[in-house]
Amino acid sequence: MTAPVWESPNLPARLASDLATAPADPRWRRELAPELSYGRHAGPARSNARLAAVAIVLCWDGREWALPLTVRSSTLTRHGGQVSLPGGLVDANEDSRDAAQRELGEELRCDPELTWLGDLAPLFVFASNSLVTPCVAAVGEWPTWDPHPPEVERVLRLPLGNLLEQPPASPLNIERGLLQFAAPQFVVDGLSVWGATAVLLGELRGRLKRC
Repeated sequence: MTAPVWESPNLPARLASDLATAPADPRWRRELAPELSYGRHAGPARSNARLAAVAIVLCWDGREWALPLTVRSSTLTRHGGQVSLPGGLVDANEDSRDAAQRELGEELRCDPELTWLGDLAPLFVFASNSLVTPCVAAVGEWPTWDPHPPEVERVLRLPLGNLLEQPPASPLNIERGLLQFAAPQFVVDGLSVWGATAVLLGELRGRLKRC
């Protein structure tokens, strides 16, 4: 019996090939986008949007692949307490992968030897006015993450099997002042994953299913 894709040691090669040769299906992102997003995540970005990058790190523990998500510190003024991917703004003289790896090291105080597989499509995040490049990598272990408290409260482990197989969760109800809207979500360790992070995971899920 063929092992599922999340239990296959050669998943990185298959995903790298897909990233290099096949475009994303726009539906993968649209189905995870919150109401009132008006398709803004698809761009075009504002002319003054800041460049940013996130690290999507597939980690092999000898049995299955999983990826780390971070719970942002509740003391942060922007997106405090939310679940996100490690990442941040691209500094001068950096490319997206440099920034993604630097931010991974700063937030989780661990610098594993990554094999870069490719990038997902850039995502315009309206709330932070940033154009985010999602950089996908693999590492042959589950590293010993050490969250940096001013930025990260804890690390969540998302098995790829859960990402591909878990039933859809009921939409999250979001309130912003007088506005109320629904947002599709994943639930990881009892915490909601929504917004830009869910949109990116939606594309990753689509590509993994295609693999």
